[in-house]
Amino acid sequence: MERNSVPRLRLDGRRQWGADRRSDPHPIVPPTISEGRIARGRLAIVLTIAVWAGYIAYTIFEQFVVGKADTARRAVEAIVYMLVITGLVASAMAYLITRIGYFYRSRAHQRAPRIVLDAFLAKPRTPTVTVLVPSYQEDERVIRTTLLSAALQEYPGLRVVLLIDDPQTPRNRAARDLLLSARRLPAAIEGELSAPFGRIQSAYDRFERSLGERGQRAGTTDDMRELAAEYRAATEWLTGLGERQEMVDHTDRFFVDHIVGALGDDLATIGEALERGAEENATLPVARLVQLYSRLLAIFDAQVTSFERKRYVSLSHEPNKAMNLNSYIGLMGGSYQQVSTPLGIALVESGAGRGELTVPNPDYVLTLDADSVLMPDYCLRLVHLMEQGAYSAVAVAQTPYSAFPGAATRIERISGATTDLQHIVHQGMTQYGATFWVGANAVLRKKALDDICQVAYEGDWSIKRYIQDRTVIEDTESTIDLGVHGWTLHNYPERLAYSATPPDFGSLCIQRQRWANGGLLILSRLKDQFRARIGRGQKNRFGELFLRVNYMASIFWSSICLVVMLVYPFNSDLLNPVLLLVSVPYFMMMAADLRASGYKRVDVLRIYGFNLILLPVNLSGSIASLLQLLTGEKSQFKRTPKVRDRTTTATFYLLAPLALAALCAYTVIRDVRFHFWNNLAFAGINLVLTTYAIVAFVGVGNTVVDLFAHLRAWLYRPVSPRRRVRSTASAPAPAVTGGGAIGDWASVLHYGGERGAAGLVAVRSGQPQTGRRPAVANASHSFQEFNFFTVFQPIFELESGAVVGYEALTRFADGTSPQGGLATAQDQGLHIDLDAALIRAALASAVALPAGTWLGLNVSPDLLRRPDELTSLLDESDRPLILEIPSPEQADLERLPSGFRFAIDDAGAGYDTLAKMESLRPAILKLGPASLAGVETENARQVAIRTLVDFAAANDCTVIAEGIETAGQRDALVACGVRHGQGFYLGRPVPLERALADAAGR
Repeated sequence: MERNSVPRLRLDGRRQWGADRRSDPHPIVPPTISEGRIARGRLAIVLTIAVWAGYIAYTIFEQFVVGKADTARRAVEAIVYMLVITGLVASAMAYLITRIGYFYRSRAHQRAPRIVLDAFLAKPRTPTVTVLVPSYQEDERVIRTTLLSAALQEYPGLRVVLLIDDPQTPRNRAARDLLLSARRLPAAIEGELSAPFGRIQSAYDRFERSLGERGQRAGTTDDMRELAAEYRAATEWLTGLGERQEMVDHTDRFFVDHIVGALGDDLATIGEALERGAEENATLPVARLVQLYSRLLAIFDAQVTSFERKRYVSLSHEPNKAMNLNSYIGLMGGSYQQVSTPLGIALVESGAGRGELTVPNPDYVLTLDADSVLMPDYCLRLVHLMEQGAYSAVAVAQTPYSAFPGAATRIERISGATTDLQHIVHQGMTQYGATFWVGANAVLRKKALDDICQVAYEGDWSIKRYIQDRTVIEDTESTIDLGVHGWTLHNYPERLAYSATPPDFGSLCIQRQRWANGGLLILSRLKDQFRARIGRGQKNRFGELFLRVNYMASIFWSSICLVVMLVYPFNSDLLNPVLLLVSVPYFMMMAADLRASGYKRVDVLRIYGFNLILLPVNLSGSIASLLQLLTGEKSQFKRTPKVRDRTTTATFYLLAPLALAALCAYTVIRDVRFHFWNNLAFAGINLVLTTYAIVAFVGVGNTVVDLFAHLRAWLYRPVSPRRRVRSTASAPAPAVTGGGAIGDWASVLHYGGERGAAGLVAVRSGQPQTGRRPAVANASHSFQEFNFFTVFQPIFELESGAVVGYEALTRFADGTSPQGGLATAQDQGLHIDLDAALIRAALASAVALPAGTWLGLNVSPDLLRRPDELTSLLDESDRPLILEIPSPEQADLERLPSGFRFAIDDAGAGYDTLAKMESLRPAILKLGPASLAGVETENARQVAIRTLVDFAAANDCTVIAEGIETAGQRDALVACGVRHGQGFYLGRPVPLERALADAAGR
């Protein structure tokens, strides 16, 4: 069936000479590899090894046996030259070996048929998947395309989360517009998808109802026609989506034609097949009809939302993609309240279902860069694979990304060619068990992420790290972590993901410098993985070790070897024409792979020149790794710009290629002058290809403009006007003494004047400590001061809804529970001081609460045993107080200051509570959540509570129900005679400002 064609909108910008003429993507399933191609690949390996071994043997014989290396300098030159050749040959061998592995895997791959996938979709429960899309100041069009490709995955119940990492306070209007557009996109996309999903869901509901009315589950031709109509409607919607797409460059055309359009074609084909079957009076089994409905529903069944970690002081603000992902993954499976603290908004964990933010804990996490897109069946195929028993140990499944076809610039085309060659390399590495996580897209098993999770602390907050950010190639180190824990990685042998390549030399340098930085740091960790494997009784393979070492370190040693060959004038006796045979097999096989990938064979020379001008970029990345190794200072994470305008190239990356071309020219002149004909060929090729790369990929005009811009910035630097510093004198705050509770001045010392005035209180011991402080389990409290703030939960009269009181609760600034903080304080001997400080802070804040309300304070038995100190604290309040004492003893209550009422917790709606009430005579009895369970429906529970309320009234005690979470609980309690209550349904614990605002709103 022919799809309605999408109008060809004119793309912005002009195409360069030498741009990519391809319009179709690579075949999803690799074409069959011929026996001849495999044989030539094997021959290339044998020839390379043979020529290298022959040259090394010949050189050793000539230099050290015959004696041509008659001086120390000649001997060192010979050794260094052989090492250089060996290093370059090792990198070439790694490529030749991995491409053979790719051939083997391509031939053995059996694609799962559609009917198997449809059956997987129709299961009662499919594994849950959350898609995470990290984004930093991306263009709205780029994000929209990525989110749509994720949301249109043929997978049910998909949750797509855009992780916006833009600064919360944009510096200019452009940055603000990017942030606002990113925030708007998820809701807009979910709204678009809701229309087709609602229609299909209604059709499926009608289908299920009709089956029930027939009395038997048998399909009819009308069922097939209705299903075909839904497939046609979905096709029309996808066509409209393509027409609405903003067409700017080749990535947009790819998305419209090969993702949205291809999906529409597939659905149209199925719809036509259903129509023809109905015309022939054929019927499908109900199970098959359900499968086809399930597929259609899965395409549009997506929840699209966003999350911004930089809104919260409790999450890491490290400027890298790894911590953006880690921050959200660390929240999975939890429910959180957003609590305002003097430092900013913090996410504090709450009970299940009680939080303002609940993050589901999925079975799988799909990570997708904001400049990448996925084929519609990417998620389905990879999750289906990982659910099979043979792949139960796979932690990461991915398809190494390919380059978008149709690039408009030469540098995008050649950069894309290297990307497509890397796809071959990564697929081949899986053949030898040397898979690396490449980061742009992957399906991650959440259980495996939990295994490698590490907890650290930034300030007072616990930070979870699943993906290591010690280096800027974070996914590589995480590969080693997974291997240590016994997990494996798998490259799915199809092309299901595409990613954009930098459109100019400036942004390309940022990307490649990042790729070259970090491998040397991680290299030493390989021993941990191999030792762990030996400990599990498994064998290590040399092929895996060789490929892993090459992957992490070859950028460094290849760059060093090439620079040495270019710069140092080696002894002419070391240069041998046979050396050409070492590189010929490598370049011939690469040329063949380029041709098979849709490029030209001659592009192998362009890639060589391209790599020559990237030599300084690769070296700078490697040197940054060495500096981090020596100094321990983490390298700065530089994001690759993905905007329409050109990125200015750093001065060094402009001058270094020019210096290389000048050096090659000098070498050519010198070789001609001294008749070094063997070296002349090498120098001449490098000169020609370097010059070509500078002109074609950097551009003479761009080079001049960028160098002039850097020179002007160096000569003319803006001078900021000096600001007058006004001397300000503030009245000293009165010191608070007594009880060991230190008030505002300690907060000022800890946070500075600006932060200490917003309600945060610091507590330290009132007596000097001697000796070592005892170790505590929670490292977040391994400091002397405890930082906290007070929140207030309203207590309501249930019938009228009026607020009669508040309970003062404590939140620690590091997110620790109050019980945990008090327990740590007790370990350090600070629990009485801390308890007094909590009361003083609550009383100070409660001054502003509405008049006529009383205040509930939690008091520890230890502080209760110091009546003088407690009385001095409570006398500061001018409102009625209720002291809530956990598990009080009669002797403790006798010390209670006169005139103060107290509350106790219930021991269940039974005899124990009645006995406690009669013996202790409290003013208030707190009926806890356990006593409320089932009160809406259980008559016995209601009778017990009525009895408790009547007995309390007879003993001048008021019953307050706490933990009310539903309207049904509230109504049932009112019917039982309970007059007062509190709980999340009625009102959450909030800071003073929100409590006052809520009171004013009532």
